[in-house]
Amino acid sequence: MAVLSVMAIKGDPEELVASMNATLDPVARRKAPQYGGISSTVVRTDEGIKIFNLWQTDEGRHQMADDPEVRAAIQKAGFPEPNFTAYEVLTQRSAGDIGKDVARRIADEVWSQGKLDVIDELIAEDFVGTDPVNGEIHGRDGFRQLVEMYRTAFADSNMRVDTIVAEGDLVAAHWTATGTHTGSLMGIAPTGNEVKVSGTEFSKIVDGKIASSTGLFDALGMLQQIGAVPALAVAAPA
Repeated sequence: MAVLSVMAIKGDPEELVASMNATLDPVARRKAPQYGGISSTVVRTDEGIKIFNLWQTDEGRHQMADDPEVRAAIQKAGFPEPNFTAYEVLTQRSAGDIGKDVARRIADEVWSQGKLDVIDELIAEDFVGTDPVNGEIHGRDGFRQLVEMYRTAFADSNMRVDTIVAEGDLVAAHWTATGTHTGSLMGIAPTGNEVKVSGTEFSKIVDGKIASSTGLFDALGMLQQIGAVPALAVAAPA
């Protein structure tokens, strides 16, 4: 059960934050992860500052408050004895969660299901992307053409997000795509070969849309699987 702890401290906001940055923050940054700290936010109030700390458990926040090194840092900062009010968190959604949802929808709805109309909802108008095969891709139309090219070549395309992480407005998704080579791809005639390719997409999310992305995937492996490039021979053991 996540817990939000809140505490107000009276005084000059700039002086309080400066003291916190010089004494308490360096210790808290090291200690908080050990006790399940998720995030910390400090806001200005009419009387000083208010601190909002998010924890994985209520037990963790108490362990943090009782840590000798943390207590020493609080005293050095001249802050009062910790007196936080705790609230049970019922729902929680961060910018990273929103970015993850966008990346998953691109994989599921656009690449796998072929819902090209969703591109206008999820891709920024001035989108810029890079692809190891196609180079730079510009705008929604450029992204749409990229999807159409691969989905025409691999009619039963399916993309699965295997791992996804987010930090602020940046999202990294590792994916696996499968399909049968039933259409022409970059002048390569259909072979009927089943293809499996893995890659990683790094995307920046702005206003709920992908503004830019860098895609890396096993392009050589894909071309080898459709016979465009000879597979590398494996040398026999000496």
